[in-house]
Amino acid sequence: MLRALWRRSRAHPVVGDALRAVDRIWWAHTIRRSGIVDVDFVRAQYPARRIGLRRAVRAYVRGGFRYGMAVNPLFLEQYVSAQLPDAGRVPALYAYLVADASRIDTTPAWNAAEYAATHAAAATANGGPVGHAWRSALGGARLRMRSGRSLDAVDLRRSAGAVDIVPPRPAVPGDAALLSDDRREPCLIVLRLGPDDADGRSLAQLCSLLAEPEADTLRVLLHAPEKSSGDLLVAARLLALSDPRVGLASSVPGEPATGEILIVREPETDVDADALSALRVAARHGPVAPLVLAADGTIASAGYVVHDEAAFAFLKGLPAEDARMFGETCPSAILHAPVLARRVGDDTAPRVLLHATAITRAPNPEAVSAPDHPDTPVPPLGRGLAVDRWSVNGPVLGRTRSTFALHDGTTVPRLRWAIKTAAPAGPRGENWGETHFARALAAALERLGQFAAVDAHPATHRISSALDDVSLVLRGPRRIDPTASGLQLLWIISHPDEITLEEIAGFDRVFAASRSWAASATERFTRTVEPLLQCTDAIRFHPTGAERDRDIVFVGNARGLHRPAVIAPIAAGLPLRVYGPDWRGYIPASHIAATGIENDALPLRYETAGAVLNDHWPAMQRHGFISNRPYDVLAAGGRVISDEVEGISAEFDGVVPTFRTGAELVDLLSNDLDTLFPSADELARVSALVRHRDSFDARARLLLDLAVAAR
Repeated sequence: MLRALWRRSRAHPVVGDALRAVDRIWWAHTIRRSGIVDVDFVRAQYPARRIGLRRAVRAYVRGGFRYGMAVNPLFLEQYVSAQLPDAGRVPALYAYLVADASRIDTTPAWNAAEYAATHAAAATANGGPVGHAWRSALGGARLRMRSGRSLDAVDLRRSAGAVDIVPPRPAVPGDAALLSDDRREPCLIVLRLGPDDADGRSLAQLCSLLAEPEADTLRVLLHAPEKSSGDLLVAARLLALSDPRVGLASSVPGEPATGEILIVREPETDVDADALSALRVAARHGPVAPLVLAADGTIASAGYVVHDEAAFAFLKGLPAEDARMFGETCPSAILHAPVLARRVGDDTAPRVLLHATAITRAPNPEAVSAPDHPDTPVPPLGRGLAVDRWSVNGPVLGRTRSTFALHDGTTVPRLRWAIKTAAPAGPRGENWGETHFARALAAALERLGQFAAVDAHPATHRISSALDDVSLVLRGPRRIDPTASGLQLLWIISHPDEITLEEIAGFDRVFAASRSWAASATERFTRTVEPLLQCTDAIRFHPTGAERDRDIVFVGNARGLHRPAVIAPIAAGLPLRVYGPDWRGYIPASHIAATGIENDALPLRYETAGAVLNDHWPAMQRHGFISNRPYDVLAAGGRVISDEVEGISAEFDGVVPTFRTGAELVDLLSNDLDTLFPSADELARVSALVRHRDSFDARARLLLDLAVAAR
């Protein structure tokens, strides 16, 4: 509550300035005490200035952290910031010092989490693992880098220098059997760095690639212009200093030797290690490019087709799911992409590797001149699409119609569905529950013969929306207005207190994940709102027969709120295990089992826990919106305890114990957990019921029937 009040007060026109000044003073005090800021390292970057510890820290907290100021070679600002919930507002170094630092990576070249795991004192040391490691290096110790090479403090400080570091050409294996392996051929990757690489993701992906067993014939050149962000240059130099296969240069040398594989990645492009590895293998058989996605998640290019001596980006503006229609690869007239892979001297017809993706934030031209190429036909399309005609902007797509026979003998039309979410596009969206909810629903629709795609928030009104038959908005934390064509459906799964008549007016059908709220909204808005409760992915969540332990488990983030399901049990001394980010500072670190849990690991964790605790956003609890967690836990064969929400007992046949206050929850957990739940047979019966009645497949069939009836 105090944190929330402090944050709101910063917006006050008079009080805010004073509070922000206090913030900076406290940040500086905390950072100075950590022992992480290395004055000699800072001076090496700014040799013309007189710099002491206080001046360096003051410059950092007053804005230097936003502009690439590096205060330690083992700490990359935006790289750390992306791992912490509040670091975008405060200096990442301060956020790191008050977080659970033992699980945070601080620079791609050095594994901070591994260091913390192998040095017991690092987690509680002043400055966390970075502070502990840096003091060790200053004392003469050598730090082991990800590459296996060890560096001392002198080596680490060299990352503040300005000299180019060019890698030697690797030796070609002499064994013919090795040369026949696609992944062992000599390969040069040229990574052209830009401002967007300051978050360190591209360097981290490169480190993952270099760690693969077949990377011994790989060499990398980082091309960094002289005006690159300071901390990005430091991270790139450190990587080059720590790995002999990596070089750093302000200019790109000429063409490598004929026969060598060459991969070039332009700035403002994200491509992961798996995609780079796949491109390396595929380039042995001809020039290739990945499927290029725009920043909003739609297709920027699936290769190029030529018409009237101009080359046009293929499938531009369609959802990424539409690239599936071609399988593994798609022919391309020319390769015009921010990531290209080829064998030097190979003029084989180019292809696009559709299972390898790259995300670009650079503008993509509508057409590329290709006077030497004859017209190339568009490959036969699927997923309900066909080329209607050509325009000055390329092929104009239209719809085809077909049907699909369901298992029950019913024949339904194959429709194009667009599921709209409030989640951001790209890697950030992977941490949103809505993303996985939408994908599970899309997969269920595909099993019914439909063509379904998931649109992140930036793509909710993409240019290809007119090709969709059905648009389904999942209403979460952001309002999403209906598109201009097709059947418009709205499914309200959270934030019911924000819904207005104006918002729902443009939709053909409106659903809500609460029976009581749907009834009251129907009366209040004088239009029908139908109940459609949340559900579970029965393919992922199902019992495996794994043995149950005695763990009391909570999965979720702190939200900046007082969450009784977490705070009350811990205050009572109960052994709660919490999985989720942003809990450091709210609860003791001993209760944080992990800062997150992979989606694939959730079903087993739910099934084996003695009890899984659940709570709701206050607005959802008030209005009877049952979250998806009880559905998932029960479907997995687990046991769940939830805060009281209207209808939850009837929904799950009374197998979910509930609480209204933290004290009630403590009373429940103070008993033998087995006494809180019905017999194993009864839990198995309800688990089977949930998987049948409340699966995504059941919801998809209902929505499909409604859509067919509406058409």
